[in-house]
Amino acid sequence: MRFAVIGASGRIGGGIAREALARGHSVTAVVRDGATVDLGDAVEVRRADAFDPASLAAAVGGADIVVSAVGHAASLDDQDFYVRVARALVDTLRPLGDKGPRLLQVGGFGALESAPGVQYADSPNLPDHARPEIAGQRDALAHYRSVTDVRWTYLAPPPGGIRAGERSGRYRMERDRITGDPRDTLISIEDFAVGLVDEAERGEHPHACVGLSRAT
Repeated sequence: MRFAVIGASGRIGGGIAREALARGHSVTAVVRDGATVDLGDAVEVRRADAFDPASLAAAVGGADIVVSAVGHAASLDDQDFYVRVARALVDTLRPLGDKGPRLLQVGGFGALESAPGVQYADSPNLPDHARPEIAGQRDALAHYRSVTDVRWTYLAPPPGGIRAGERSGRYRMERDRITGDPRDTLISIEDFAVGLVDEAERGEHPHACVGLSRAT
């Protein structure tokens, strides 16, 4: 398959690109102006503005799978950041219809349920510095859930966190939530990438939010 990874210059996007390459898929790294990519000569690099559908359309053209691992470079104070990215991606892919690529969105744990029907982002105890990030990811999922004419899947890391580590090839995938003690759910970027590329290959969760956490 042909992957276009938006945000491939970042830690998570780069990990996903490497996992896809290791499985024999082709990868286009889509990055903002000025970003550098260290993924080898086999990867084509294209520049795009994540908020501009025309720019994105040119960058992801020909892909079977579009992965959005768009993040921000510093502390986020704009809760609408992720919603605006989601809208741009939907506007990019919507004209392509059923023949267009599938979209796999790297999300945040704020979109996951802490209890049935209650998302982590709705907690009254969120720290002020983290609230825009956590709530923004929830709001992005809400936008995707209003979309039926783009094939999307939202994949969220756990409340326990995600960081560089080892590739065990194992993970837990749960719809809408991650069960268990959040302190035991931390997943490596490498295993998160395994789960995401598995979903790209299998397509088992269209129009759904899934949580990926460390296998127990």
